[in-house]
Amino acid sequence: MNKHNIWKVMGVLLAGTLFLSGCGSPGNNSSISDEPSSAVGEDPGPVKSIFNPLTGNPCFCESAVGKRPVAVMVNNIGQALPHRGLSKADIIYEVVVEGGITRMMAVFADQDHVPYVGPVRSVRHYYIDLALPYNPVFVHFGGSPAGYERIQTTGIDHIDGMTYSNSFYQDKQRAQSKGREHSYFISSEEIDTLMPKAGISGEGETAAPFQFAGDELFPATQDASEVFVPFSGSANSGFSYNRSTGLYSKRRNGEDHIDADTGKVLQYKNILILYTSIGSYHGETYRREVSLTSGNGYYVTNGGREPIQWKKGNSSSQFSFTRENGEALTANPGKTYICIVGKDQQNKTVFSSAGN
Repeated sequence: MNKHNIWKVMGVLLAGTLFLSGCGSPGNNSSISDEPSSAVGEDPGPVKSIFNPLTGNPCFCESAVGKRPVAVMVNNIGQALPHRGLSKADIIYEVVVEGGITRMMAVFADQDHVPYVGPVRSVRHYYIDLALPYNPVFVHFGGSPAGYERIQTTGIDHIDGMTYSNSFYQDKQRAQSKGREHSYFISSEEIDTLMPKAGISGEGETAAPFQFAGDELFPATQDASEVFVPFSGSANSGFSYNRSTGLYSKRRNGEDHIDADTGKVLQYKNILILYTSIGSYHGETYRREVSLTSGNGYYVTNGGREPIQWKKGNSSSQFSFTRENGEALTANPGKTYICIVGKDQQNKTVFSSAGN
């Protein structure tokens, strides 16, 4: 082989190495598959594609394989806006808390590439049950009495801003204009520092939220280009489908939901709407109890929807989703937004075929 060809082969090998060691956009299964190489001259062998366990997308960081994801509780009232870091989350859960407001839990598969996210806020007990199946490092800033009790009984590894507030990033300007409780954020840098202090190991595996489809899925009922999901009389989420991108843009209470770091609207490939019983916690008029045993709902993607059934076992069990015929649900690779909605709001969910 002449010197010119040797340099070509070395260039291809270097490109493959950079692909494996670098990171794509957080996007789903920390599985590895072979893809053909585009080597010039001699073929150095197949390039390995690593898939994000939470989105099913390729180009996942090799360094993230074998590390636990991060789940962060995020405030969702008007004073908390604009949010930061949500556009990089792989999965977001939104559930009502007390007073008709909602709170979000953002899940990041890549522990080492969590941007500043927040404002970080307090946890409710049912969010622990949503987080546990992912085996995450769980981040929150305070919690309800029931939330702290669930942390103790489940033993979830957690970082609490009430204990480590000096190690969280505080936006001083927000603290002055919006209030101290709406000013704390966290990123991989702070998480890496706090895990040893909290006695947490970052090593571990995570479970995929559902099976991902090999071929693009288009639900038969194509009437979900516009989706309106009310959680209460004062809180709702909306989604508009863009056929050119294949993604849904999100709205919060009728306004575009913007990530302050990117200046762009949050976008998702998949939307899950799960209906369940939501009532008072132990007879209290203020605290909420959210049943996470079983129910029905919708899977929304590519401008369409299909009815589904869901169930969940104990706190550490992942959701199980099935179609009406009993087959396991497969989802399109991509980011997912999960709305957990009370049955009293079910008939107020609106689907329409209008949109881009």
